[in-house]
Amino acid sequence: MPVPKNRSNSVRKIKYRTPQGDSRTRYRRRIKGTRHHCAVTGQMLTGTNSLQGMAKSTRKPNRPFGGRLSPAAARRVLRLRSRLAEGLITKDDVPVELLDYVKNAKKN
Repeated sequence: MPVPKNRSNSVRKIKYRTPQGDSRTRYRRRIKGTRHHCAVTGQMLTGTNSLQGMAKSTRKPNRPFGGRLSPAAARRVLRLRSRLAEGLITKDDVPVELLDYVKNAKKN
């Protein structure tokens, strides 16, 4: 019987054969977390990590929308925000998928 720490589903069982012909089971802990995706484009984000042992500042980039939007989508949102703040465009001109990120613009 395995020790209690190896009885959960967060540990995977790897069966292997020894040179003597015996079959044994090795236990390997699964890595928690998944890759982060952009909320607008769906592409994988670089520079992000979801491991809990790391500091929050090392898990996501320190820039606007870091860890949520890809750099291209963030550039689009910031461009639309500034145009909206200056009055060059209205909220109706903003694409629907970017509206949640653009509508929080500060008004002068």
